[in-house]
Amino acid sequence: MGPGSLARKAQPCDILHMNDERHDEKRPRGPSSSRPAGFHHTSSGTSPARASQDKQNSDSRKPSDRRLGGRPKYVAPPRVEYAPSKLLGIASYTSPEAPKDSARLVSMLLDIVEEASPLPASRRKDIRRDVLDLWRELTSEKSTRQPDYIGEPAKLAAYLRYFLPWNVVRLTPLLAKLDLGLASGDRIIDIGSGPLTLPIALWIARPELRGIELHIDCVDRVRRVMEIGATILEGLALRSGQPFAWKVTVKKESFSMAETFERERYALVTAANVFNESFWRIKGSLTERADMLGASLGAYTQSGGRILIVEPGDPRSGAMLASLRESVILNGGRPLAPCTHSAACPMAGAFLSGAFRKDEESDEKQTAWPSLERVVTARGRSKAPWCHFVIDPGAAPQRLVDFSEQAGLPKDRLIASWLLLQPEPPADAMPASSPEHSVRIISDAFRLPDGGSGRYACTKTGYSLVRDSLADLPSGALAILDAPLPPSASERDEKSNAVLIRAHSDAIAYAPVPYKAPRAEGSGSDKHSHDRRDGAPSGDRKPSDHPRHDHSEGRGKRADRIESTRKPPILPRGDARRGDDKKRPMNTLGERSPYARSKKPWGPHKPKRSS
Repeated sequence: MGPGSLARKAQPCDILHMNDERHDEKRPRGPSSSRPAGFHHTSSGTSPARASQDKQNSDSRKPSDRRLGGRPKYVAPPRVEYAPSKLLGIASYTSPEAPKDSARLVSMLLDIVEEASPLPASRRKDIRRDVLDLWRELTSEKSTRQPDYIGEPAKLAAYLRYFLPWNVVRLTPLLAKLDLGLASGDRIIDIGSGPLTLPIALWIARPELRGIELHIDCVDRVRRVMEIGATILEGLALRSGQPFAWKVTVKKESFSMAETFERERYALVTAANVFNESFWRIKGSLTERADMLGASLGAYTQSGGRILIVEPGDPRSGAMLASLRESVILNGGRPLAPCTHSAACPMAGAFLSGAFRKDEESDEKQTAWPSLERVVTARGRSKAPWCHFVIDPGAAPQRLVDFSEQAGLPKDRLIASWLLLQPEPPADAMPASSPEHSVRIISDAFRLPDGGSGRYACTKTGYSLVRDSLADLPSGALAILDAPLPPSASERDEKSNAVLIRAHSDAIAYAPVPYKAPRAEGSGSDKHSHDRRDGAPSGDRKPSDHPRHDHSEGRGKRADRIESTRKPPILPRGDARRGDDKKRPMNTLGERSPYARSKKPWGPHKPKRSS
């Protein structure tokens, strides 16, 4: 078949079936005997002038720039070549740690609890069961739970003997080296104070503040709980042999985020474990809720005052604090800690910052809505990372650890998300550290494919992966580098898109990451692994769900005693057992065999009971 016959067969289908780049290779090329050199196919009724104009327009567009339907063809962005990271030096660093006598003071607190709120002998055998029931109620989504649940006798006894001391242990390292800007005569308000958990932790963590005069107003729904907490705080000062200079006042009030009218002003506004539930009950978007909460807390704060919020280290609390942080910054405030900058949060969890929402809005809204500076964020993650810290439980006495094991709620590690804000900074306010040189360590240490270790961190550049001596610092540490941070165009981690930062210091001891064998298939997920790269918190381990791991390196024989402790079985309330001679063996809570099946109340010979 010659070229002329090929052209004659192609002419009827040129317009109908060969109008996109998929048929470019099938079109006849060059002149033929039946088609002159200047010939151009036109549809019926089209003039030669219009045909020549269409030909010029089609020649100006390459076939690869258009696709069927007139939509532009997708063009992949050019591959970015990042500059390799350099080894920097560490000028200084600070790590959160509790004072040396914290464990002794917490043990003294447990003795004062038994005196301030004695437990009847008939209730002592049920205290472990009450602790477990309260833990289940606090960690579950129950809309029927009353805000003043702590007023019930059984729950109050469980809270004072388990949750109060552990919350004090968790808050003590955070408050030990935190710049709260307090001076003699300043006023403090503690919202949702409960048994004065945060004032007690402040007294233990800051010995230099014990002798100055501070006026502390404690606000909660239940007065009796606050009075017990005031007794415990005064008992600590009395037994330690120091004069109690603080003026503590308890007020039975409820905090509302919808009220923004003028209130009494304070130098420090604190709230621990208060807004993690009430914040999500308000209707509106995350940004609107954060604006309401920021305005309500700002109504209590004097000019130059500060706000400290501590919440559990779960994803919802991380998103709440990230939205509150952005709201305060956009309204003229600034974050003091743990943030090292005022740009967008690179670890905001489920909260989408306005800096990244800008592209989705129209040009008119872009100019009307302020936004923060963009930073590098994580990529390729099934769950967006949120800001939370692992806290050393070194302030926990051994008797508290043993009681937690017996109650079926052992503590692997402590997790918290916290934020220190200044809604109205002074005109001459200066940052505590240079944002261009500061690195805040966030996650646990984990192994990398090359055999080294790393940690995720937050910098002004954004989401970062630190190596070398920075990876040997604990979670929550603040490091000041001797050179500016690597820019966003520097080397990245292929898995997480984090900016690589390498810094070394001979003053930081090497902390190896213990090797953990890979899990066998079908063995289930280990939610409490320290070396996994997502840095997700484990917090309270569920009763006997997983074997106990050693997360307390360097604690010596005490860690061995913790690991060797086995949880005894929890007896039913009242030790009620069957009266027959054949007593069935009682399984401990959560230690049921994985092969056991629960009995159904019906079967093929016992049908369901009709309603």
